[in-house]
Amino acid sequence: MTGAATGPLAGVRVLDFCHFLAGPYAALALADLGADVIKVEDPGHPDEARGVGPCFDGGESVYFRSLNWAKRSVGLRLASPEGRAVALDLVAGADVVLDNYRPGVMAKLGLDHDTLAAVNPRIVTVSLSGFGATGPSAARPGYDYTIQALAGVMSLTGEPDGPPGKAGISYVDHSGGLAAALAVCAALVERGRTGRGRHVDVGLFDVQVSMLTYLAAWQMNGGFVPGRTPSGSHPSIVPAQTFAAADGYVSIFVGNDPMWARFVTALDDPRAADPAWLTTAGRYEYRTAVIACLQGILAQRPAAEWIDRLTAHGVPCAPVNGIAEALADPQVGARGMVATVAVDPPAGNGAGPGEYRCVRGPLPTAAPAPTAGAPTLGQHTAEVLTELGYGPDRLRELQDGDVISGAPHLDVRVAYQ
Repeated sequence: MTGAATGPLAGVRVLDFCHFLAGPYAALALADLGADVIKVEDPGHPDEARGVGPCFDGGESVYFRSLNWAKRSVGLRLASPEGRAVALDLVAGADVVLDNYRPGVMAKLGLDHDTLAAVNPRIVTVSLSGFGATGPSAARPGYDYTIQALAGVMSLTGEPDGPPGKAGISYVDHSGGLAAALAVCAALVERGRTGRGRHVDVGLFDVQVSMLTYLAAWQMNGGFVPGRTPSGSHPSIVPAQTFAAADGYVSIFVGNDPMWARFVTALDDPRAADPAWLTTAGRYEYRTAVIACLQGILAQRPAAEWIDRLTAHGVPCAPVNGIAEALADPQVGARGMVATVAVDPPAGNGAGPGEYRCVRGPLPTAAPAPTAGAPTLGQHTAEVLTELGYGPDRLRELQDGDVISGAPHLDVRVAYQ
């Protein structure tokens, strides 16, 4: 077994029937916590992320690798009767089945919760889709881009005089994946009490509406209509936004009056010491003047100098990093957020023969760092089925019948657009 053997989810076996981002990220978070995650793919319809560019390494998509390390791979023809029988054997020895197909697909494959529970009453099933399995939008496809728009988030992103903007990362998919991982853990705790599994229906749209929290409360209870604000500023706290320094940008958050006093001391400029700005209410009332004054001061010195000065005075701030700068931050290393894992075939990224670097799941201190990279399609089919008791003759029969796949990497690369 190549998955992690220690961690809070050690001993939990997860069948990952997922593709692209949200579902694989949920399974990755579970794998990083020690679960034995088995990625089940139909060789005729593998995870399309295997073909996503622009970066390929040793014939493998770097996008795919970033979401599927520390997992094992089984290649299985899910639509065939024999393939379904093998899938049910996998379920019999599993704890969790995770999928992010559209509602109804798992039932069409004969892998819905009721069918699986008849084989294994302790099985936990979690389905992650764009809108969940109920409601008028249940059948609609849901993607990060469209759900950011539908959930109102794009209306809040970007400059007031510009078009609506998308967040810089696929945060709908990532946060939906975390919600699905939470659903798995909650259902496992419940199973510990009841002895029986359950099904959890997770919708990406539900997660995003939930994350509106105080903005939704302001809208529903106070009549406040949130909108786009300049420089990513907070709608009610001043100053809390990005500012242009002499050579870059600085993000600053002054959340209360004592913090403001420290901020003014750090600026060391009498223009910021206006008595009318001493309180949160005053700074909000004179917001335009406050921001203009601060921008004039902050533009006079380099970003690094402001970071040093503000940090020394206990004022929350940060440079606006690129990805390379963010990964080079000492905190990343101190928290073990980057792991080096083994890959097959060997990577050509400079990490060393057969090695690949990846960022870890969101709880890096909860389990040891992974050592296994993303699997090639069907890389562990024989290994996993042997663990279930399949002998060499049966494996050969299934292979010859094109029911299972343990072949080397299938080139499913697609053009990057």
